[in-house]
Amino acid sequence: METVASTVDQVDIKDTCITPDMVDLVDKEDYIYYYLDSEVTKPDIVDRYTPEDFTIFFNHGKNKKERMIYPVEGPYEEKEEEAYEKLLELFEAEGGVPEQMDKRRCMRFLVTNNLKPKNALKNIKSHLEWRKETKPMVLGDIHKKMLDEGYIYIHGRDRSLRPICCANLGVINKLNCEVNDGVFMNWFLCFYLIENFLCKGKVENWIFVADYCGLSLAKLPTKTLKKIMTEAQEHLKCRIRMFFYFNVTFGLRAIYTMVSPFLDKIIKHKTVMKGGSTDDKFLSMAHPSQIEEKFGGEAPNVTQFWPPYCPSNEYDVAESSLTG
Repeated sequence: METVASTVDQVDIKDTCITPDMVDLVDKEDYIYYYLDSEVTKPDIVDRYTPEDFTIFFNHGKNKKERMIYPVEGPYEEKEEEAYEKLLELFEAEGGVPEQMDKRRCMRFLVTNNLKPKNALKNIKSHLEWRKETKPMVLGDIHKKMLDEGYIYIHGRDRSLRPICCANLGVINKLNCEVNDGVFMNWFLCFYLIENFLCKGKVENWIFVADYCGLSLAKLPTKTLKKIMTEAQEHLKCRIRMFFYFNVTFGLRAIYTMVSPFLDKIIKHKTVMKGGSTDDKFLSMAHPSQIEEKFGGEAPNVTQFWPPYCPSNEYDVAESSLTG
């Protein structure tokens, strides 16, 4: 399908994700970077979709599963409900539940803190402070250039309608980006996805694909990646279904093999690292028309990276997941 034209006159502020606190900070010629195409952000099929158990929970082996979908009102498991009641008691002792924290958001922090209410409360407090400091996210010149060059972009959806997000690590080297610029763009993409592409109780995660471009350890933006990973553990809760790292050098794959026994088992189970540019598991997760040719799919490789567009209306969603 065709990408949206980049003509400024065709983008009205009502068709963007620009919030009231951003209006005076964004020039009209930059509206294209905040553009939202409803056919891309929320295709009609999402309304007909109901996630199946294997999408709600990601099984990581015997007696180990990760909740990936958080319904607005439930149902939740008994142990989750018990932890939530204890968290509410802690909130009440401190003046009440913050307005931003509905049940499902509280549940995200509880689950990712192993259902320990005190740890979840501490995490929630730090997260809310971090959000105040991080938003609104207004793109600077270097950030717009990073989007234009394809540092991060969104391309298609998988068979559970999860967006497929791609990153090209070579762009950071090419543009000589600072650490904070790479981190900023990571969070710009995350907020853009969560607020516009996902759907509560239905589609709540995405697939992450990173092209390492054959870069050696010395040339990789390691400081940027480390900071992103550190902040993500604190603030990004159950949002990424799988990590696919392609075109990774033999040396980096050897290092990963050595350290992987010490990694969190859930992260390890969700990570695929390849020396080539494709993977059977990745290809099995989406219709070929949703995946670029360079990653083994049938969609033409992207040349205009932003704003996101829909490569195909073929999602190959299981009929058992659809109504109507």
